[in-house]
Amino acid sequence: MTRLYARLVPLLAALAMIATPSLAQARRDSLDPTAALLVELIRINTSNPPGNEGSVAALLAPRFKALGFETEIIPTPEPGKAHLIARLRGNGSKRPILLAAHTDVVGVEREKWSVDPFAGIVKDGAVMGRGAIDFKGGIAVFARAAMMLAERKVPLDRDVIVLVEADEEGGKYGTSWLARDHWSQIACEFALNEGGWIITGDGGAVRYVSISTADKGGAQLIVSAAGTSTHSSMPLKDNAIFALSRAMARIAEYETPVTRSRDQQGSAAARDHADDHRPGISQRGLP
Repeated sequence: MTRLYARLVPLLAALAMIATPSLAQARRDSLDPTAALLVELIRINTSNPPGNEGSVAALLAPRFKALGFETEIIPTPEPGKAHLIARLRGNGSKRPILLAAHTDVVGVEREKWSVDPFAGIVKDGAVMGRGAIDFKGGIAVFARAAMMLAERKVPLDRDVIVLVEADEEGGKYGTSWLARDHWSQIACEFALNEGGWIITGDGGAVRYVSISTADKGGAQLIVSAAGTSTHSSMPLKDNAIFALSRAMARIAEYETPVTRSRDQQGSAAARDHADDHRPGISQRGLP
């Protein structure tokens, strides 16, 4: 599976970076079509909450459909929030591949931005804005790679499914909600999604391809305390608020023990090898 990922990730990126004159925006701005699509996506404010992910689905669905994809927008109980599923049919001899990317982004503090975070500014050879990396850049790459398969009429052994997700940054209508009632539409042999990078050097040559095999988990805690009810002018030592404050301070000071899995050790070794001639970014100092 790892070897398959290693082949597919650079392939998808390479496909998406090939310029074709299929987007009017690209022709107007002389941008690569993938970059042009990213500009359009950034200009749709999908800060979550509320998300407004349905606007991205509405933008992409007709473009996929025009290329022969089967498309469906899955609305959620929350107005304006929706998922998009676009499927390009293969011959069915192999199970599908799923390309999944989320449309929602975290909110912005505009005073800390040097450019309008929702203008999709192109500057110094880069597209700037909220979500350019996390993860509208991924949507643009996955969408264009899949579209180019259709444009070039590439024979496919498997269906290619593009899932444009809602509620990844927080909320209750994300992919877990989607899978409960729509699993058959996204069932696949394997999925490629957020995580991992293709790192290039100054000359554009690929230095290494990283693949995420796991994400950092989180723990949700409910902390409660009890004390004696009294007037605020006469606080007692068993004051519940003070007890909670002490508990929160202990939680804040806790450091999770660092462990390194075999995958992490191998990844660090690979980065060290790639970074041997780039001082200051070696991973060797990590435990």
